[in-house]
Amino acid sequence: MATVVRRTARAVRSRIVPALALVGALAPLALTPLPTSAAPRSAQVPVPADTPVEDISVVVDEVDPVVLTPGEPVTLTGRLLNGGTVPHRMSFLTATASSTGLTSRRQVSDWLSGELVLDRSVALGDDTVGPVVPPGAAVPFQVVVPASVTEDLPAAPQVLPVVLSATEDEGEEESDPVELRTTVVSGGSGELDTPLEVSWVVPLTLPADADLVSPQEAAHAAAWTQAVGPDSDISGWLQDLELPAVTYIVDPAALVGLRPSPALTAGGAEPTGTETPSEPAPTPDDSVETAGPDESVATEPGGDADDGGSTAPAPVPDVTATTEPPDDEAVATEPGPTATAADVADVVATLRTTLAGLPDDQVWWLPSNDPDLQQLVRHGAPDDLADDLLSSTPSGASELVQPVLATGRRDVAWPLWSAPDAEDLTAVQDLFRTTGGDTGQDIGQDTDLGAVLVPRESFTADSAAPPRRGAIPLRQVDGVTALGVDSWTSALVAASEDAALSRGSGAAAQEVLAHTVGTYLEDPTSARELVIAPPRLSPASPEVLQQLSEGWRAAPWIRPVAAHELLDRAEGTEALRLTGRGPQPRVLGDLAERLAAGESPLDEERVDAMATTGTELDHLEGILRDPSAAQSWRSALATLWSARWRDDEDQWVIARQTVRDDVRSARDGVTVTPSTVNFLTDQGEISVTVVNRLGAALDDVVLELVASNGRLQVIRQPDPVSIGADSRASVSFEARSITRGETTLTATLRTPAGTTLGEPVPIEVRVQPTGVWVYWVLGGLAGLVLILGLSRSLRRGGPATPAPQAPGDAESAEGER
Repeated sequence: MATVVRRTARAVRSRIVPALALVGALAPLALTPLPTSAAPRSAQVPVPADTPVEDISVVVDEVDPVVLTPGEPVTLTGRLLNGGTVPHRMSFLTATASSTGLTSRRQVSDWLSGELVLDRSVALGDDTVGPVVPPGAAVPFQVVVPASVTEDLPAAPQVLPVVLSATEDEGEEESDPVELRTTVVSGGSGELDTPLEVSWVVPLTLPADADLVSPQEAAHAAAWTQAVGPDSDISGWLQDLELPAVTYIVDPAALVGLRPSPALTAGGAEPTGTETPSEPAPTPDDSVETAGPDESVATEPGGDADDGGSTAPAPVPDVTATTEPPDDEAVATEPGPTATAADVADVVATLRTTLAGLPDDQVWWLPSNDPDLQQLVRHGAPDDLADDLLSSTPSGASELVQPVLATGRRDVAWPLWSAPDAEDLTAVQDLFRTTGGDTGQDIGQDTDLGAVLVPRESFTADSAAPPRRGAIPLRQVDGVTALGVDSWTSALVAASEDAALSRGSGAAAQEVLAHTVGTYLEDPTSARELVIAPPRLSPASPEVLQQLSEGWRAAPWIRPVAAHELLDRAEGTEALRLTGRGPQPRVLGDLAERLAAGESPLDEERVDAMATTGTELDHLEGILRDPSAAQSWRSALATLWSARWRDDEDQWVIARQTVRDDVRSARDGVTVTPSTVNFLTDQGEISVTVVNRLGAALDDVVLELVASNGRLQVIRQPDPVSIGADSRASVSFEARSITRGETTLTATLRTPAGTTLGEPVPIEVRVQPTGVWVYWVLGGLAGLVLILGLSRSLRRGGPATPAPQAPGDAESAEGER
């Protein structure tokens, strides 16, 4: 930050140069640039030769009053800045004006860019600013233009071309001054019959910040308080642009601040509980043995793999300060408090309250998360997806949000085509017609497209053409009225913060006001309508908007009118064809870049991947007993279609990875434990263990087992599994042995709709059917009996037994004895 140097007593003394007569000098005359070169912007100061003269600059912080009134004094307050590393001796500043006023937008632009060269014959005033401007310091100045200088201004509105020149100390060798070209607007002294009717349409949309969809509370809260809190651009546009009849076109998602659920698994914790399935599994046959290895489950696979900018020194109070350079030592600052979910609730509640206090017809609702309509058309979004994306009721909308959303209108589209044609807008109209969403159910209005914002070149084909009608029915898109946004003025408003950094907030506000005066002076007798709609995410500089608001309220050449009134006036008027032309760089110069939307991060491959993730979410929602986590991830997925990401593809990639990793972790959090089984029966049951590492209960998980060969047949697949959070369950299935050997059962978990959960797991089975081993045992026993019998007979061997005798022989033998 630049250091304020204290002004000496000499510096406080303001010196006024006598004014030249201005009678008739500032009449609205057409000007022809003179054949002279623009005045140099650099100063030569008594410092070393290698000192860059670009280090010194003049800025105007305030013009008071913002709109000059003839016969009243005006004060120019600003600073002389030294952005270099060496001191400069710049002690005198003078303000001069041309005797000829600027009478068109082009002349205002050419004057400020240096292309238009005019005399500087009118001395407005001066001030002393030195004697030395230290490096990194800001020296304040104040030039008071007395009433005697302004009293001869014409009664009509005027743009005074002004030059502020800073020079060296008096008496030293003359050097080129450091200059700032600016303007001062005069409102004249009378009322106007046909002032320029001006409508403001201000977008209130969310920035391209991936932390807006972060599941981590600290990151999410910080992003949301920055996006919609008191220091945000959204809050700035609402609080600092104090104009009547401003219309705000709002992303409804900004009213909710929804945070997606954290991942359901920490990716490594082993469930400790065991849950019995909803239907008890049959007891396995005693002949089935399960030999499980270590039952620990593999951990989850890992996921895929502020800009600093310069700011203008703060406005310097007109007080006495030291001229000494600042201390080189940095002042330690305490870190601010960490934002919390309660802070998010507070800031979105404040936003809801502010919008609820606006007139109903001055709040227009975009579809939630501001989807990129051009990309929806380009990629041919299916009806169910478009239906969700075009809903104006955001996910997580509570009963506190619904009353706010019931106001305003939601049939307005703002596509990002720079030069839309009839085919483009017809496609957008078809999107609105073929989707119902929850708008019709909750709000009671249909979603047919009624109005669309387009560049005014769609009517005129020329960025330099003076404004005429602000809204026109489209001949080629039946039932749709186009609101033509003036590209030139809107781009100036969008660039005003950068202009404030380089030339001061007072000069930036004067440029916008001078542009409107030039627009009025191009045709002061005709009734004309001008629509100002700064592009999405345009910064809101408080100092610029406050001065612009003050000048707008005092400007007699402007009549504020609400945008809905322009649409109402257009009904029944002549319809026109779209020209298919957009803002022209040859007219707008660098301002054209302010209006150009960045490249969309969406391509065919990414759209297909998002569709796959959406299908997985549908299927996960079918098995989660509490589907709120999957529903919150779906809301985060929908944001990836938002127009906001055109400003930062890198943030889109981060947001995409967050959603993808959360869905993937849920899929991978349910697994089957690998095991080895000895199956020793013809037919029986085998049990496997299903592990749920998710912090959510599951129902109807499908387990499918497929054998790698014909040795084993699965004759009944397991029933669907229900399992509690962080639990495991034993699941049985029936199998039949076919032949002896080894086989592998591949166990795969799926949702009922077919999404795979985890990785397929092998179950090794050693098959030994009863029909084989029993016969071998019986055959072996029979052989054993035979062998034992033979062995016994052999052991009883000896003399042969006498042959039996007949009875007669026995008696004879007895008689002989």
